[in-house]
Amino acid sequence: MSVSHPLLKQLKGNIYDLRKHLNKEEIRDFHPNLLPLCQTLEEIFRKGLKTSTSTPFGVMKKDYWFWIHHLYEHKEKYGVPFSLVDTIESVENSKKVHTNIGKGRLFIRTALSKKLLQSFLDFFLKDEVFVFSMYDPETSILGNEILAEILSSLFHELNKIDFKLELKNASFLDETWSLGVYRKYEFVPCKEMGITFAYIKGRIVVVKVEEGSVAAEEDQIEPGDVLDELYGQSLYRCNRSLISSLANKYRGLPIYLSVIKGYHDGKIFFPLKPLLEKLDIRELIEKKLSKNNESPDAVKSEFTSGCLVFHLLLLGRFLVKNDGRAQNIEIAINKALDIKLEPKDVIMEITERDLKVIEKKDNNVMLHKHFSEISACGRKKICPEIFAFIFGNTTCTIANEFQCFVLQAPSHVEVGTILSSVGKIFFF
Repeated sequence: MSVSHPLLKQLKGNIYDLRKHLNKEEIRDFHPNLLPLCQTLEEIFRKGLKTSTSTPFGVMKKDYWFWIHHLYEHKEKYGVPFSLVDTIESVENSKKVHTNIGKGRLFIRTALSKKLLQSFLDFFLKDEVFVFSMYDPETSILGNEILAEILSSLFHELNKIDFKLELKNASFLDETWSLGVYRKYEFVPCKEMGITFAYIKGRIVVVKVEEGSVAAEEDQIEPGDVLDELYGQSLYRCNRSLISSLANKYRGLPIYLSVIKGYHDGKIFFPLKPLLEKLDIRELIEKKLSKNNESPDAVKSEFTSGCLVFHLLLLGRFLVKNDGRAQNIEIAINKALDIKLEPKDVIMEITERDLKVIEKKDNNVMLHKHFSEISACGRKKICPEIFAFIFGNTTCTIANEFQCFVLQAPSHVEVGTILSSVGKIFFF
């Protein structure tokens, strides 16, 4: 009997590729080696799976989610710990996956993020009778004692890698492993956002954004985008009255909206192509993409060692005491314009997780903040090259002192890039 398997060699290669360029950084959604890893894991879970079961009602088709959920149903029998039960429950209760395929994929992403794959496998292998009922010992990995042992050791190696995945980005897992770019926005309270959308195949797709509206600022919301969450509630396959009922419930409060971008980096998110064609907006989006690619008004920023670099002027630094609310952005910008302090030449460096502000003349780091310490950022429409951000003395939820930096960029385009990178954007 062979003590190896091509899929195990493939998994070992996936792990090697992830660790080769890791440098202690977290693996995020668009890491080039994440998708091959997830696909390999799914192949392993499906290899030799007995997919058909006879029941009094006919033949039932099974996927690997079946045995994962079996552990949950018999959690007392197997002594499954809370962390594993909670993971299965979170997948089972998700309103973003509706098929066993989608649930299995969300489970894999969740288990990677929580370092639980090895624990799940070990609990599954405890019940040899159930393992045999699920997997063919001749053709599977999980049904073969030696190969399953090797798989467990590879899962142990996976636990040494930190995965920081956006688990809310799950609405397309029923269809594909590929994910669109996920954006979370916070808008100031308003009566109308200026979005026209259509319901199609369970999705809410933006077909028009009014020029000059709140949603149109910096092209945050664009035709082709999918509205995925509103106030933390999933909009995938939702009741058509949900948006209006949520809008009424939270009227007068900031608007929290998450979207899956219809296109990114000059490409349309491919599962959306047939939907956009039915809505007659695919051609419109492709024209816009073509225009953007030809536009000379590109962001003049540097990209060095994994971070964006901007050359800016610091117009003022103000204490806002214990109030990190977005309303202080407009107050701080007005104050900086009124008192007209001597500007300082600074450099802003932005990575995936944090930002630095460095004084040019002596290379002194004036500020180094993780995004979790930034409570808001934004600008005024009348001076689009000037922006501000508010930060706390620690993570925003527990900070007791906040300050505000007011800065000026060479162009409104650079400001847009900075605000989009930092998030928590407001416009006044």
